[in-house]
Amino acid sequence: MAMPTDNARVHSDESIRLLERSLGTTRGRITASDASAVTGLPLEQVRDALDVLMNRYTCRLQVTESGEVLFDFGATLRRRGEKTLRERMQAMGALMWKAFTFGFKIWITIMLVVYFVLFLVLLLVLLFGGKDSKKSIKLDWVGDLLADIFWISSRNMVIVDAMDGGGYRHRAYRQKQRRGADAEPKKRLVQSVYDFVFGPPRPTYDPLADEKEVAAWLRAQRGLLTMTELVALAGWTYDEASERMASYLTRFKGDATITDDGVLTGDFHRMLARGDGDIEVGKVELFWDEYEAPYEMTGNSGGRNAVIIGMNAFNLLFSAVIVFSSGFRAELGTVLGEVGVSGGVLLTLLGVIPVLFSLLFFTVPLLRLLPTRRREAQRRRRNERRRVLRHVFARRGAATSLAEYAADLRADQAHALGDDALRRILEDLLPRYGGRSDLAEDGTVLYIFDRIAHETEAAARVRAERDGSFALGDVIFDSGGALPAP
Repeated sequence: MAMPTDNARVHSDESIRLLERSLGTTRGRITASDASAVTGLPLEQVRDALDVLMNRYTCRLQVTESGEVLFDFGATLRRRGEKTLRERMQAMGALMWKAFTFGFKIWITIMLVVYFVLFLVLLLVLLFGGKDSKKSIKLDWVGDLLADIFWISSRNMVIVDAMDGGGYRHRAYRQKQRRGADAEPKKRLVQSVYDFVFGPPRPTYDPLADEKEVAAWLRAQRGLLTMTELVALAGWTYDEASERMASYLTRFKGDATITDDGVLTGDFHRMLARGDGDIEVGKVELFWDEYEAPYEMTGNSGGRNAVIIGMNAFNLLFSAVIVFSSGFRAELGTVLGEVGVSGGVLLTLLGVIPVLFSLLFFTVPLLRLLPTRRREAQRRRRNERRRVLRHVFARRGAATSLAEYAADLRADQAHALGDDALRRILEDLLPRYGGRSDLAEDGTVLYIFDRIAHETEAAARVRAERDGSFALGDVIFDSGGALPAP
């Protein structure tokens, strides 16, 4: 076997490709030593290549009792951010739904409101005016209605704080005034109609919000991050937090370190470098302070929904009479014949089309009913889980009884949570967040989250030993000109 020399080191790019190919044949968790044995690369090069591949592919990190780091790239390498087939299908469905809603909104504006007024005028003409009526109809308001088609979007919404029926504060959209940046005190009619059919819009979030939040946390917490703190920031399970930690270690140039008591921490001291500019960093908002907005059917008042239902029912009834009553159609044709409207055009434009639209107008909300109720029930459960997790962390994962957690929850100004529901949530949290149950001397069940307690204490100890500063030093190069003489 040929002996390697110092000049025989593999180039870094080639070592990355070599390790990448080798990972495709491995299964399960590996150490840096495993990767070195498979590829023949020096440990130093393997570690550098693993850093690159962690940034490129989804990876989980785990720490053994001996302090060794395990890298788990899964059964197959999957690029970070790469969508699965299911996610691509969901994205395609969302795009098709968006196109449908936009087209249907235009149809709604024309069919519901305009046809309602048109049918109402025709009815009044038939009842009181007769064929000799010369009344003029003003249509200036149609322009305002059509403007709402393009005005109502996330760009023209204001995010406000709201509270649902369970006492959970959340963010919500409010329609912006056409002139000014403030929210409308009351929804305009067309927005109410759109919300009746499709449901009120839900606030969208910055796709990099998690990354901004972690960066802000690092700058405020002396550049240190643990997986328990990732759980507190976003509610991920420890498996999910492990993947995120691997991603942030590469994104923010951090170093994975192991404390003396075996806790994996991310050392992100580079994120502490600060210039003298006035910048605004992201906001740190813990998982239990980020309650989800409710899934509502319409978000309208009962009176507004009654008006909308009445308008569409009137359109449906009037157009159905035109379709099914030849006598009424003949009488209406006499009135409209003076402006050149033939019987076939009358039947199509004032009969068949509005009948189909009005039926569809009622059908879409009915189709949304069950999915919306299911999503709302799931949202309530997630918000309840947030409340419980808040108190688990507040007690630092220490042994706590059901009665003690119930007392903590009663102090919240939110919807009451029964003992059975609380017990189910705690039992669901135990395997997700490294917990276990035990019995006190009196037989009371205690819920203990050892990992939260252990990592919280370790992080506090390590953080207390750090000064949390990063010395930039003197400027040694300035692209704008020469530096002052020393």
